[in-house]
Amino acid sequence: MPITYKDQHWIYYDGSKERHGQFPRDNSIGLATLRLDSFVCLEAKDKVGSVLTKPFRLEGSKLEVNVDAGKGGVIVEVLDAAGKPIPGFTRSEAKMFNFVDQLRLQPEWKTRKDLAPLKDKVVRLKFSLRNAKLYAFQVKP
Repeated sequence: MPITYKDQHWIYYDGSKERHGQFPRDNSIGLATLRLDSFVCLEAKDKVGSVLTKPFRLEGSKLEVNVDAGKGGVIVEVLDAAGKPIPGFTRSEAKMFNFVDQLRLQPEWKTRKDLAPLKDKVVRLKFSLRNAKLYAFQVKP
């Protein structure tokens, strides 16, 4: 069972250089660590890939993205429920984040630092990635 500590999942395991069932055994305990929420990701390589969420009601104003774009980039745009870009949150207004690896990246737009003007509206998020892994996102108050 993983333990979550300091933004990592810690997984302890038992290892031995002998085959299972052989005795005596010279065992050791090991520790594997994973970044927070990194069991699954959506990954884009050299070619740009995008992920479009289902429509959802925006109940907060701060978007946090868990992304590893240490060798690439990520950009986030906000669309309405029908999939049309929302002025102020379009791709051309979004800040491109290059060479970042963050658990809580907070996307920005030219005139917006958060999603406060869209609170309680139904939106979709479009993540565009190049050489990056998207692990998770969450909207906070």
